[in-house]
Amino acid sequence: MMRVLRVDMFGAAPGRGSTLDVLIPAGRCDDGVVAEAAEYARQGNSDESALVSECSPAQQTFGSRIFNTDGETPFGTHSLAGVAACLVGTGQLAPGDVGRKAEVGCQWLWTDGRDVRVPFDGPVVHEPIPHDPALFGWRRGTSHAGGVGRAFNLVRVTEDPRSLPVPDLDRMRELGLTDLTAYRWDPDRQEVLARVFAPGFGIPEDAGCLPAAAALGLTGLGLTADGRSPVTVRQVTGDGRESVFGCTGASHGDTASVRITGQVWVPAIDDEQKVSEG
Repeated sequence: MMRVLRVDMFGAAPGRGSTLDVLIPAGRCDDGVVAEAAEYARQGNSDESALVSECSPAQQTFGSRIFNTDGETPFGTHSLAGVAACLVGTGQLAPGDVGRKAEVGCQWLWTDGRDVRVPFDGPVVHEPIPHDPALFGWRRGTSHAGGVGRAFNLVRVTEDPRSLPVPDLDRMRELGLTDLTAYRWDPDRQEVLARVFAPGFGIPEDAGCLPAAAALGLTGLGLTADGRSPVTVRQVTGDGRESVFGCTGASHGDTASVRITGQVWVPAIDDEQKVSEG
């Protein structure tokens, strides 16, 4: 038996964000369960599927393995908030600080099963983008690779990112460029409007990417008058999806401390939004 719950991460309304199927085994997460999860994700239509490999109410921690249509991926931060909110929202973990266990340590966030607050602390990354965006069809804009602890490839544009063509995803894969994001800064609204493409992470167009929001939030904070006024990050897609993130924090020399807030839409266990149980 494995319960499957579909959550919507960061959507401006239910169904508009990044879809994540959270797979919760009834028993031990053995090789058969892992194979079942991989096959489920391969045939599924969500952005990602997260198999809960362990859950400890005593420690307020969980483990997860992440799958998409291409197979298992080592990138766990994208689904972090969705799994945590789902486990709290369904009563398996208590509201408050929740941690995802990984080989590099435990990544913590706060959630009450709906709202989430995720810290990103680390070195500021700001370097040239590995490839000219013109190679992928974006011939306008100012580019850099930036973020907190890791870089996302960002292109600042003056137009609405939704008016841009989809970049050449095959060319990106060929050259090993994992991601490419176009964003526009609105100083009056203190808002970053962005469109995120991440074929290297198994999500060709991403409706709501948490680590990308941290990179965009840090960029937005740097564009405010005082370098620390709160900003909003809106990630949009060509098919009308939209995710909303709040961002606070600041950079201090070579390091940054950024807090991302958002909402995860979690169905009740017996809600008709539940994908399946079997």
